[in-house]
Amino acid sequence: MEIQHESRWKIALRQISQWKIQVEPIIFVLSLCNAARSVVSPHLMEEKMKRTYFPSTPLSPSELKKFYNKKIVLWDQNYEYVNLPIACLAGIVYGSYSDQRGRKLPLLIGLFSVIIDNIFYMLIWSEKTDISLQWLFLGASIVGLMGDFMLLMSCVNAYLADQFGNKRTLSIRMILVSTIFSLGSFCGSQTVDHLVDVIGGIGTMFVVQGALIITFILSILILTNPLPMKQQNLNDDADTEAVIHTEAIEAEEIQQPSQSFYKAVIEKFQFLFNSIKIFYIPREGHRRLFLYACFAANFLDQLVFGEEKGLIGKYTLLDPFNWSTHEYARYKEIRPILRDTFIIVLAIASMSLSTLVIGLAKSSALIYASLAPGSLHGLLNPLTYTFITCLVEPSEIGQTFAISTIAGKLAGIVQTAVLDTLYRITVEWYQGFVWLVMFLISAIAAFLYLIIHIIAKKEDIGT
Repeated sequence: MEIQHESRWKIALRQISQWKIQVEPIIFVLSLCNAARSVVSPHLMEEKMKRTYFPSTPLSPSELKKFYNKKIVLWDQNYEYVNLPIACLAGIVYGSYSDQRGRKLPLLIGLFSVIIDNIFYMLIWSEKTDISLQWLFLGASIVGLMGDFMLLMSCVNAYLADQFGNKRTLSIRMILVSTIFSLGSFCGSQTVDHLVDVIGGIGTMFVVQGALIITFILSILILTNPLPMKQQNLNDDADTEAVIHTEAIEAEEIQQPSQSFYKAVIEKFQFLFNSIKIFYIPREGHRRLFLYACFAANFLDQLVFGEEKGLIGKYTLLDPFNWSTHEYARYKEIRPILRDTFIIVLAIASMSLSTLVIGLAKSSALIYASLAPGSLHGLLNPLTYTFITCLVEPSEIGQTFAISTIAGKLAGIVQTAVLDTLYRITVEWYQGFVWLVMFLISAIAAFLYLIIHIIAKKEDIGT
């Protein structure tokens, strides 16, 4: 009986090992920490603004809240203006590198950049250190050079694409990762709700940093670095032999000592060219058109989602909401809780309806009500990435995901320059105006994907 019992354990462990679970725990911890920081950030930033800025004329309590609120948005803009352009270029380099040398190193760099980013903000938020807001410019530059949070997510998606060649399996695993991300967000909000009164906002950030550092060390030890799949044709022996020979050469190249500085710089420019090349390579049917349309729709959606996600915490500091950290934590707790292209349409449309409800909200009840129409948006990222893998070759996946990351960063630049500025200009006139603008942008993105869905269904592209 004991031998039989032991064999069952071995079978169970063998089956679990076949699931190839590696990046999912990292995503859970990262999501938890990211949610915890986003919950404490609005009030910590508001306190920093109160220590830094003083209105020149007496203001009513409501006007004072808007005064500091606009200062918070202004400094978010300052950070993004520096960080995003640098991160765009870095994302291309890291994405191309990952296609040739594997995903592990860029993934670790992206994870470490989150730790560095938190350090700068903690030094600024803390009353003990209380360093100048101008230090954000240095932090934005360093974090941008390391690829930022979006590099990490891009590497995770590419890592999964390397592990699972079957598109339906890949779609399921990406949805699983998205679900784990939502679970981590829920746990992060719960953590803040229980810790903030005990150890405060800065104390909570120390807990977050500890979790990220432990995860970084474990990632170095546990993560493997499988090389990305190459385009292979195994129909005849000659082709098979050629592929084996090519892979052997590549393996030798990886083991060679590091190149000279001059050659490394030339290689970076070559990486840049290879990343952009995915857009003009001839592709079967409407695949190239779909690639353009996907990136355009994703750009518009990211423009809205990035603004909605970043602005909601600051927006609810204002009257008539006046949310505390606990209230925002409870909102974040609730928030996480067919054919791919069709679900993508529904996901973007759900974000459109969510922003409309927020724009019309006159009470906290309607802010909570916006969670219902926005509930499908969590499916967008995994399903979009899965659909894009159907449009490009396996050897182009890392470059494509990197370009997708860049598109997200460019959307962030437009979001910062246009939507954040629009919010600061119109918040006195009608504070929900920018949300109505985001509703229209999301509606356009959903319409683009609806067209993609109709044509892709006819051509049997996607899962």
